[in-house]
Formats: sequence, C-alpha cells, structure tokens
Amino acid sequence: MSIMARKSERKLFLFGRYSLALLPPKRWLSELGVKAGDIVHLELDRARKRIVVRLNVRSTPTTTKKPTTKGKRPTKSDSDWEPIPQL
Repeated sequence: MSIMARKSERKLFLFGRYSLALLPPKRWLSELGVKAGDIVHLELDRARKRIVVRLNVRSTPTTTKKPTTKGKRPTKSDSDWEPIPQL
C-alpha cells in the first residue's frame, strides 16, 4: 500500500436546490475499497461541528424520504431541507 496525503482541501459545489456536494479524492476511496453504488452512512455531530462518514457499514439499508409539507412551506422545525441561496 502506498503512502498518501491524509489531508486535502476541497470546494463544496451546489448540487440541485437543496444540497451541496463534496468530491473526496478517488485515490482515497479506492484505497478504502469504496466503489460507485456503495452506500455510505452520514452522521451529523452538531456539538463538534462535523459530519461523520462511515464506509462499508454492513447493515440493513434504511430509506429516507424527503419530508412532505402538504401544501404549506416547510419551517425550520419541519425539516432541515431548505433551498441553498445562489453562490
């Protein structure tokens, strides 16, 4: 296994109206055995201001649905979904 950098700076980019995307280095993912179509699990740790990414977790996949608002505009308490302002 080759030695690779453990730090990298990446720029977030707008992906649709509700998401920002980050592309980790392909080499890192290859060395971790991650490939296209694999499921990753994300955990928001607000206290430490970080997002934890877990790879190759062997568990039953859960489905996440976009919240329904039934004709009203979502509020912060209804959901974390909100359009991202133009950059």
